[in-house]
Amino acid sequence: MLCERCEQEVASVHVTKIINNQKTEAHFCQKCAKEVGGFGFGIEIPNIFSSFFEQPKIWGTTAHKVSSCPTCNLSVDDFRRINQLGCSDCYQTFRTDIHPLLRRLHGASRHVGKVPLKSHAKTRIERQVQQLRDQLQQAIDVENYEEAARLRDEIRALESRLQNMEVDE
Repeated sequence: MLCERCEQEVASVHVTKIINNQKTEAHFCQKCAKEVGGFGFGIEIPNIFSSFFEQPKIWGTTAHKVSSCPTCNLSVDDFRRINQLGCSDCYQTFRTDIHPLLRRLHGASRHVGKVPLKSHAKTRIERQVQQLRDQLQQAIDVENYEEAARLRDEIRALESRLQNMEVDE
């Protein structure tokens, strides 16, 4: 599909507007999408990554940052510009920058992945127990003992299910 504006490049940005139950679609190439900007909404759509990578301030001074990845030499500024990491080592090198971004975009900063329902039920329960233990420790740290007791009971119930699963095998 070609860009509706320049009719020369392949459309890679697809915009759907629904206003008063009227659906309108527009298809732009990268260049035209940047020129069009807010896509007719009268607002500019900001780069969602820009706020995540602002230099942290500590008492009015900028904190020390890692300048670039030792493996691929990608800098944080390059990542901000292209919104893509250069290699797998970038995740470790820029973890303090990426962690808040992943939490905001995905709700977590650790990829859990999908687990088949039947074949890995034990693994799912073990993972759930570990998450509950983390929540239990947090509840204890803030002295929320009612929540801690509820979590403790839930952990015990799941551990009992785990033991029953092991006996059945």
